[in-house]
Amino acid sequence: MDFYFVKVSIRSKATAENMLGYFLGKIGREPEYDFIVVPARYGNALNLSLDTNYKDFMDSFNSLKKRIFEEVPEALEMTDDFINYIRVQIQKKGPEIFGAEMSAAVQNTDADLVHYIASELIRGWTPRADVSVGINALTMEEMSMENFLSQMEDLDDENILGVLSRPDVKDLPEIFPIIDPVYGKPITEFDIGDSIFFVVLNPGGETQVQELEKAFPNHFKSGTNIRPFVGTLISKELIVGQKGGRYFLIKVDFGKGIVGKGIVSRSLKIMGDFERFEEKLSKSSSEDELFRKVSEVVKNTMEKELPQITQKRTKMVVTKHPEHTGTDFLIAFLLTILVVGMILIVSYFFI
Repeated sequence: MDFYFVKVSIRSKATAENMLGYFLGKIGREPEYDFIVVPARYGNALNLSLDTNYKDFMDSFNSLKKRIFEEVPEALEMTDDFINYIRVQIQKKGPEIFGAEMSAAVQNTDADLVHYIASELIRGWTPRADVSVGINALTMEEMSMENFLSQMEDLDDENILGVLSRPDVKDLPEIFPIIDPVYGKPITEFDIGDSIFFVVLNPGGETQVQELEKAFPNHFKSGTNIRPFVGTLISKELIVGQKGGRYFLIKVDFGKGIVGKGIVSRSLKIMGDFERFEEKLSKSSSEDELFRKVSEVVKNTMEKELPQITQKRTKMVVTKHPEHTGTDFLIAFLLTILVVGMILIVSYFFI
């Protein structure tokens, strides 16, 4: 287990409020958390199941929060007050202690202990409350894949495909930033000129592969990117899909005259801390051992997960565009390199 995810539903009898929220964190670290608070008369609106997985709960929670703030005027202030209270209580207890207690309880699948920790946390806010919890233990691979798959929904969008086919984009190496689900930041918070940590999903044709291997011999082996890069963000372009999804086309300067492209969802959290990057890199395996592990992960992905995902997505696209066989192949190919690439990104730092 790398992360704990705790969903919490609270019905306060003392303050006539209902709360819904979550805690997400790593062992011994301060958690990320968020809540929605409404007057008890709106309590039925906070009816999300606590049995759902991380991705489904977060998707529903974020949509619900936006709707509640639009429809219930007092909810925003109530929510801010409660979150400030939670922040103070965690600081009083000690973020590391709170994280250690919560992660140990989730790792042991001890829902009663999680319930006790949550109840004690809110006791100063409301001494009488009905508290319900749902718990999930997540690995870094699961967490990263959940985040990544959430951005795959619109990859068959004509707007995105049109951008990828542009003359200034189509022949560039395909890159993807290294994500950091808890401590990262969205691409919207990166400025032009900022450093970007990334891996190469698809170098392109044989000429591009040879060019990259010659320029960066320590980063490639047998045509495969085995070490992450530190590049410079040189452009960032918003793409709004036909389904409403919002993505950014980014261009990153590798150095030595080479530029790569990537499609990044606004919702993904990207590693932005240079010290954290160097710390993870220093703990990575030797080149040969890392290459062996990466190869194993890719093989397992190709055999187990990738065929089902690609088959499902390609089938849907073919149904929508039966005459675009070339586009169908492109989409399937993009899905292939992106899914494998995400596994690679995880394996660089966490296997």
